[in-house]
Amino acid sequence: MIVRQRLFSACFAVALAIPALGATSQAIEKATQDLARLRELAQIGAISKARLLQAEDALNEAQDEDTLGRLLYGSVGVEQLEPSQAAELTAAAQRRVDRVIKTYNSQRDLLQQGVIPKGHVEEIERELAARRLALQLAENRARIFEDLLNMAQAEEMLQIPEAEDGAPKPTVESFTGSGVFKDAHLRYVEAAFEKQFHKPMPVSARGQSALHTSFGFDHSGRVDVGLNPDDSEGQWLLSQLKTLRVPYIVLRAMIPGKSTAPHIHIGLPSLRLKSPDISSGGGLH
Repeated sequence: MIVRQRLFSACFAVALAIPALGATSQAIEKATQDLARLRELAQIGAISKARLLQAEDALNEAQDEDTLGRLLYGSVGVEQLEPSQAAELTAAAQRRVDRVIKTYNSQRDLLQQGVIPKGHVEEIERELAARRLALQLAENRARIFEDLLNMAQAEEMLQIPEAEDGAPKPTVESFTGSGVFKDAHLRYVEAAFEKQFHKPMPVSARGQSALHTSFGFDHSGRVDVGLNPDDSEGQWLLSQLKTLRVPYIVLRAMIPGKSTAPHIHIGLPSLRLKSPDISSGGGLH
């Protein structure tokens, strides 16, 4: 539930903030070319060191904007993020804030000296506010990613060793039912949940995700739902799945040293990938 609420809030804010960023790979290419040209000029003393540093900052800025464009405002879903990308996203957003703070401090001094007009500093203040919002969105996305990571870790840590024939065994509390989980089942329970509780069912991982791949699990054809299996909504969902004879696994949060969220895994237990970097299909069967 918390994951879904955070995701909704972050997505709503992103929709408002998207026009603020327009960095592309073309901007990086141009900044790279400009820097290379200015370095040649610097070698013959045709430009100052300060001008070269400005060009380096411009390239760094273009690269950080491109990072936000891809990982925050682009088509990469939070479940497709990898741990290194989540860290890269927040670091890029923080650097963008730090650059404007540095500019703001220097320009504020010039304002106090009467060298520049007040409107110029106010424009920088607006840019700083926009970048701080982007940083907040990046941090929210990283927290959502952490919630999903905890769920994936819970599945890994609670996985019972495979039998000699390679068949995975259920974890914690499970219901095998018919052993079949299809798109039609998911559509039905999602529609029924929304009708019952007047809100979308909080699906946190639909099919294979980068997180499950990194842990070496084939999560294709399976779905994780961010509900506590012991509260009213979780109990309602489990009763629906039992009626449909859809298999599920209940994972309750409390693993020593971990802050894992309770969730319901719909489908048979995840299989082990032969290699952690093998990508599986994300759809249901």
